[in-house]
Amino acid sequence: MRSQTSLLLLVGCLALAPIGATLFSIPRAQDTKLINQFYAFNNSMRGEGPSDPAKKAALLAELGFDGFEGYDLHKLPELAGELHKRKLEVSTIYFKVDIDSETNPYDKRIAKYLETFLKDTGVILTVHLHSKKFSSSDAAGDEYAVPILVELSDLAHTNGAKVAVYNHVSFWAESIDDGIRLAKKVNRRNFGAAFNLCHWLSLEGDVNLTGRLDEIAPYLLSVTLCGAKGGADAKGAGWNELIQPLDKGSFDNLTFLREVIKRGYRGPIGLQCYNISLPAREHLTRSIGTWRAFEQNFLEKDQGDK
Repeated sequence: MRSQTSLLLLVGCLALAPIGATLFSIPRAQDTKLINQFYAFNNSMRGEGPSDPAKKAALLAELGFDGFEGYDLHKLPELAGELHKRKLEVSTIYFKVDIDSETNPYDKRIAKYLETFLKDTGVILTVHLHSKKFSSSDAAGDEYAVPILVELSDLAHTNGAKVAVYNHVSFWAESIDDGIRLAKKVNRRNFGAAFNLCHWLSLEGDVNLTGRLDEIAPYLLSVTLCGAKGGADAKGAGWNELIQPLDKGSFDNLTFLREVIKRGYRGPIGLQCYNISLPAREHLTRSIGTWRAFEQNFLEKDQGDK
């Protein structure tokens, strides 16, 4: 009985411990293949593209994407059904949290969804955090945000889901540092930070990428990319330069992926498409083609290293 109790206590500690905690010496995977799920953002279909959930899912399946981002909770049940019919995932849900609200900080419908059609799918709630009381990255808001995020991450954990702080320029949590700080305070294994490429470039520029990835790696639960302008002068550039189809822009996404994978990240990778005016079929076809080339490049390098 004593050994069983000890085991249960240990499991509990693992569930509640911070992602960066070292309770066991667990080696990182050395596999260098690009095996991550690749999914498209909801905004990929906002221009000239299908608006019907069935047609959206059909296009993604035809092109070879692994999943799609959930967004509108009113439409999410139907969208998820169409994706699941085609063996596609609801990879993430772009989910708003208002840290100022004491009574309704987030849409409570998410509880029912996680308990039913999203149960044990591994979906990640990518939470974008808002406040009118606190300016961007003001840690004084943590005392209000953390209890909300603890509640949300515990709800997610019960249903096999995760929660990641979505870094977004001008929102309360706009930097990857905000996600790291909150992950430490929330102190849950299924709660972490996102690295959203375009927002990192806008806020910091293409500077010290490897160092920044080292800092976020122990907490990293979500990664997004897109074609983008690279270099230090990417800081503050317009979205038309920082969000492009994956085959465009000077930022080296292949090297970015190698650095992310090298640090043990095996989660989904999302394609940001905000403000791309091309027809959905055209820009998604170009981006998935570039992703396939990345996969081949990883494979060839892996074979060459043997």
